[in-house]
Amino acid sequence: MPENRPLTPEELKAIGLIPMNFVVGKERSGTTLLQLMLNAHPNIVAPPEARFIILLYFRYGKTKIWTEKVITNFCDDLFREVLFRNFWGVDKTYLQTTLLSAKEFLNFQLACKIVFKLSSPEKLDLRLFFDKNPIYYYFLPELAKIFPEAKYIHIVRDYRANLVSHRKIFTVKKGTDIAFRWVKVNKLIEEAKSLQPNNYFTITYEALVLNPAQNLEGACSFFNIPFNMNMVENHQSGMFSGFQNNNRERFQKVHHNVFQPINPKLIDEWKEQMTAEELVSVEAVAGEYGEQKYGYKTLNLIKENSGGYFITNLKYIVIKALYRKSFANLWLYYFIKRYVWRHF
Repeated sequence: MPENRPLTPEELKAIGLIPMNFVVGKERSGTTLLQLMLNAHPNIVAPPEARFIILLYFRYGKTKIWTEKVITNFCDDLFREVLFRNFWGVDKTYLQTTLLSAKEFLNFQLACKIVFKLSSPEKLDLRLFFDKNPIYYYFLPELAKIFPEAKYIHIVRDYRANLVSHRKIFTVKKGTDIAFRWVKVNKLIEEAKSLQPNNYFTITYEALVLNPAQNLEGACSFFNIPFNMNMVENHQSGMFSGFQNNNRERFQKVHHNVFQPINPKLIDEWKEQMTAEELVSVEAVAGEYGEQKYGYKTLNLIKENSGGYFITNLKYIVIKALYRKSFANLWLYYFIKRYVWRHF
């Protein structure tokens, strides 16, 4: 499709038939690496992380009549989302024109899919859209309502490696806090998975890194799409230019590894970076669940009492409530992004 060519009604309706799918998992679990691998497939559009589907759903999800004013407001709100604006490379005027041409049959789902399509105009034979955002684990019931046909890849990483990865980026005072949240997040996903077991494909970060071709082939089979070796051999080709050219120090620190060849050594680095005392406390929190659910073997150290996490649980509840409240109110979301999460 030549850039900025008007789409026909038939093309717009065909876009609406392309399934929307999601990558979910706790932060620092390999979600970005998986997103790049998926986007390296010629039949998949999996753009960089953005939050607009859930963010805008609370305002436009039930809109029945898409007038010119509604479409203008939708585009304005969409481009206020910093992650989208910085990384996706969509032309706002062209998007607005395209949505206006579809307004007679437009709905929220189709509007989102059109945004995905315009992010990758060079891909002509599209079969799947993927949206990757770790915080979607808080909104899985909403995603199931918006896109009933959606399927999900749930990626899991060893809680100890997840902690070490967090520590490279953030100030982590208590490893038990990260371990506690690791359990809570994966339980949220498992709860949603239990309601739609046939819609979830689970993969571990460790398996993806050690045997990328085998595991991606399994994922492609699950989504009824041919496996493409470019996903393994050239995953960096899946980078959007806005992502690839971001030279901000913090961004490079957060995403340093995805610019490098796949490195299996990252799997076990936690063994050298965690003290025995820390391992005892972290395994006391997440060890039993991690071993029973995902096969992450504990080191059989003497375990302390895993109780006494009232404050940690309270923090988790507050964070969860804050996310849900802010996403339902655009003004609150942008206020928090600007004044509270501005360094994130």
